[in-house]
Amino acid sequence: MTPARKWFTCTPVRFKGDHTFFARDSGLLCKGFQEIGVACKAIMPGPAMEDDQSEDLIRTEYRNLEDPAWWESLGGQGVVLYGWGSGKYVKIVRAIKQAGLVLVSHMDTAGILGIRNGLPEFTGMLWWVTSGEGDRAGSSILRFAARLAYAATVGLIRNDRSRARHLKQADVIGAITPVALERIRKVCRIYGGEALASRVQLVPHPNASSMLPDPQVAKERLVVAVGRWDDDRVKGTRLLMATAEALVRKDAAVRVEIYGRATAAMVDWQKTMPEAMRDRVQLRGVVPNPVIRQALQRARVEICTSLREGFHTVSAEALCCGCSIVGPDVPEIPSMKWFTAGPFGSMAQRTPETLAEAVMGEMAAWDRLERDSAVIAAHWSRLLHAPRVAGEVLRLARLAHDAGIEVPPRPAASAST
Repeated sequence: MTPARKWFTCTPVRFKGDHTFFARDSGLLCKGFQEIGVACKAIMPGPAMEDDQSEDLIRTEYRNLEDPAWWESLGGQGVVLYGWGSGKYVKIVRAIKQAGLVLVSHMDTAGILGIRNGLPEFTGMLWWVTSGEGDRAGSSILRFAARLAYAATVGLIRNDRSRARHLKQADVIGAITPVALERIRKVCRIYGGEALASRVQLVPHPNASSMLPDPQVAKERLVVAVGRWDDDRVKGTRLLMATAEALVRKDAAVRVEIYGRATAAMVDWQKTMPEAMRDRVQLRGVVPNPVIRQALQRARVEICTSLREGFHTVSAEALCCGCSIVGPDVPEIPSMKWFTAGPFGSMAQRTPETLAEAVMGEMAAWDRLERDSAVIAAHWSRLLHAPRVAGEVLRLARLAHDAGIEVPPRPAASAST
């Protein structure tokens, strides 16, 4: 493979192309390529949106994404497609390959792709998520049964065949966590044997290079939580409130700062706390990323209370800023097993008492000098900073090229989907 001359990241969904897009995922990976000296632009369907960063963004008609000639006209070497391995993007991946570009199909998923993951793992995850959505037991059982029936019938026909066609086009299939990697490899062995499974490689979501500890800022007895708190079913808003309250009751020195738009229930909850507790639980609202970074630089611990997350970017950012992590031990947040392995944090059952105890355990580990901000940040920055992830993509692309991976030819038009 010749030295990288130009790469692209692409999402086939029309998101905003402003600074928020380039602060995470495919937009931030584009910036990571640029940081290591590789020309790169992000590609999305048009039309343009207000505040698009046009210098880093190519907007085009969706039909061009399915046109090999359009991709060839860009003169690039490779594409990282944030397409979730979805079958509905088969025409796009075929066009990329027919244009002679390297294709990295990036899968932003916990790795449970369906019933082919195995009945015990799939049904366990499905029941965990369904029962955790807060409905009555009877409603949860009915929803679980309906989802399982769909996965075992229509889902297999509608999703698996087209997903297999998508993934077989890829030179590299990116998984965002080690657990997701093994789960996706298992399914790829069914789709295409060991040859396809071997293409699945670890490509985590990137973190901004600015996510680092500040050596001038001391770590405080502070816990930080960041989330979309108007989505209680996924983010665990009520669980966070109960955990925060348990923490400030257990430890008169600990403080909790909560970032993200607060719901009315959260505001009422904070107002009605005893004054001594209320001063130590702060609702900080929606703030710019630099303010989040400063909070993580001050904090010892970042906490996640979600029911499901493919990756949990805030936890990754916290690690790069030298925090330790506390999160729930649930199958739908596979990043937690990775993030907390070693001297980096703790997992616990998804209840207020157990999560609070885990936080207190982390505070005690900091007191015993068993947590080191510089060590935590150095380890995770090497893995997660955007330039590092971009460099890893290039390394994997070279390995795929050297291995001589052959992508199946395009089938006859009558067989295409």
